[in-house]
Amino acid sequence: MASARVAAGMSIDEVSARTRIRATLIRQIEQDDFSGVGGAVYARGHIRGIARALDIAPEPLVAAYDASHERVPAPSLAPTSSFDPLRHGDGRRGGRRWGTAMVVSAAVLCLLALIAFLIPGSSRHDPSTPASATAAPGASVAPTAPSGGAPSATAPPTQVNLRLEAVSAQSWLEVSDDSNHVVLRQILAPGDAKTLTAKALRVKMGNAGAMDLSCNGHKLGTMGEPGQVVTVLVALGDSGDCTVDGASAPAGQRD
Repeated sequence: MASARVAAGMSIDEVSARTRIRATLIRQIEQDDFSGVGGAVYARGHIRGIARALDIAPEPLVAAYDASHERVPAPSLAPTSSFDPLRHGDGRRGGRRWGTAMVVSAAVLCLLALIAFLIPGSSRHDPSTPASATAAPGASVAPTAPSGGAPSATAPPTQVNLRLEAVSAQSWLEVSDDSNHVVLRQILAPGDAKTLTAKALRVKMGNAGAMDLSCNGHKLGTMGEPGQVVTVLVALGDSGDCTVDGASAPAGQRD
């Protein structure tokens, strides 16, 4: 889980802010220390919440937790075979004790089910929102593939629709919108692509020569040399075309 967080370019405090789980508790969970989570039900809920914040599947992590931590056995509701009320003078009192134990066990099971339903990060939360590419109110993450429907009437674009693709090597990215909200912070592997929409987008790339940019369907190309850290501002010009400020690559590479 710690390696997945590092690969996502997130700190423990950032994961804590997204999941509302204490940073110290997240650090303990990454070290496979579940002594402070309050039990197996809370542990599974926290694992699911952290996995969604890192945009990874929670099921393998929950299965690994269950395999390495012994589950608490369900309380037995049946009396032992040695109990015989006909051979003991206190049979009635023994029967009442078993009845009380059954009621208490049922109440405990109902309480555990209620806790599992109410704790943060449970499976009833909507899993469709990707955690590693959380969009601020001023921007939205759009699908990379264009719609197959009929094109609408031609109109000047009012926003920047920016596609970022790692073509030759991996690169870390940090993208902010026109309100200076971070809308994407992620490491892209070769072949990975992200598309974002806003009035303007500021893109910081850790390996500019490996990234290929397109804006509103027009290819911009690479913004720098391999291994170079470059920050560019992509916005709309007066004519409605995309403009790029801050790129260090020659203009011929951005046709």
